[in-house]
Amino acid sequence: MEKKYNAPAADGVLEVLEFLVENPGAWGPTELNRQLGTGTNLIFRVLNALAEHGYVKRNETGKYELGAKLFSLGMRLRSRFELRTCARPFLQRLAAESGETCQLQVPDGDRMLSVDCIYPACDYYLAVNPGAHLHYHCNAFGKAVLAFRSEPELREFFRKPLEPMTPHTIVSEELLRRELREIRKTRVATEFDEYLTGGYCIGSPVFDASGNVVAGIGISALSSRRTEENTDYFRNLVRQCAEEITKSTGGVLPPVKKERTSRDEQQ
Repeated sequence: MEKKYNAPAADGVLEVLEFLVENPGAWGPTELNRQLGTGTNLIFRVLNALAEHGYVKRNETGKYELGAKLFSLGMRLRSRFELRTCARPFLQRLAAESGETCQLQVPDGDRMLSVDCIYPACDYYLAVNPGAHLHYHCNAFGKAVLAFRSEPELREFFRKPLEPMTPHTIVSEELLRRELREIRKTRVATEFDEYLTGGYCIGSPVFDASGNVVAGIGISALSSRRTEENTDYFRNLVRQCAEEITKSTGGVLPPVKKERTSRDEQQ
């Protein structure tokens, strides 16, 4: 098939990496050129660049072999797929119990990445495409993750202005920090018409074995179907689902302070 874009340097990097993965051991630039035929000069530059970033290392004989960086990246990707596999049955049950769309989102740089989405068995619902990159600050899943980030990480996050997606988006650092403090107490995050007018989300964080937040799960729904009663019900369902996913993957939950709901206040 004809290539749409021509990027010789990128092609060279990928060829060298793929060859080293498939042919374990140490290789010199000349040996690699005999195998790949891309030119010793290009291979030498590629190896030096990969070595600078930790993807390959040069041994005492001057030959190159794979470094730990590639393994580290692979393990990070593997953990995402494992989490998706483990979380799916819990999300399927949450979708059945809530009758709403359920998602798993993981941090991906300066956005959250939707890695799985379960749709309910009903005629209409809020659809979200897996693979979508979504802001943290106006997204319940992102808020659930932000709430359990370290203070240095939060300071770095707030260096950039918060983009207003709708008239209801929180764009004040002070107000968002206040909300994050509440989320740390309850492990439940919400957003009502903040990302998309007519939609709302309820999210809760998932933690790994070290107690670090690794994902947000929960429901995304149409505002027209939201009531005060089902919102309280969904908050409990979502938090319970996140707890079960955390425990099933060997994660450690931080302590949670019981919150009062509108039902409690009426009693």
